[in-house]
Amino acid sequence: EVAKFVAKHFVKELTANEAFKAKDYEKALVETFLRMDVLLNDPAGKKEINAIRAEDGKSEYMESQAGCTANVALLAGKTLYVANAGDSRCVVSSKGQAIEMSYDHKPDDEKERRRVEKAGGYVSDGRINGNLNLSRAIGDLEYKKNTDIGVDEQLIIAVPDVKKRELTPDDEFLVMGCDGIWEVKPNQGIVDFVGERFKKGTPLAQIAEELVDSLLAPDTYSNLYVLNHV
Repeated sequence: EVAKFVAKHFVKELTANEAFKAKDYEKALVETFLRMDVLLNDPAGKKEINAIRAEDGKSEYMESQAGCTANVALLAGKTLYVANAGDSRCVVSSKGQAIEMSYDHKPDDEKERRRVEKAGGYVSDGRINGNLNLSRAIGDLEYKKNTDIGVDEQLIIAVPDVKKRELTPDDEFLVMGCDGIWEVKPNQGIVDFVGERFKKGTPLAQIAEELVDSLLAPDTYSNLYVLNHV
């Protein structure tokens, strides 16, 4: 429900942002990520989230504990800005070489772990308080309730890292995807797969479909085996 909420509101809030109007795009992106949490905490936002839950067949009377990662690409002229919070990822293909445009926020990362522990939490088996396996996200408001510390110091934060790149004729395409995509193929493997089809003029939607099909496990036997022997 949070992903749907953010998809609906993000662009409108970004373009209305004063820093965006002043062409300070990095600041605008950061502020808009944080703005999503403000909207989610607002009574109107909670009402909208409940309506989304009801549409999805979930109880509209239980407070949402959901969150979502966010990876945003903004092209301003020849400058590409990528803002990321969580473990989704963006990669640019430049002359066939994979260029990382975002950084995965995982609890085991030293910087993230220090913040979590300073906020009174712990990291166990790569999860914050034994639960979430990412350290930045929009929503997940139950992890952001400490009023004695700032929005950038909570167990989970919505503050994105922002990378920018001046594009050149060598830059061909970019790929954005959630964590499951990158856990199966490395960045260069994804770029090679997409690039081969991109050069042949394969429609982008078809490339995306073929990529996801190639990443699916052929069966669930190995997963079932693990579950049966835990």
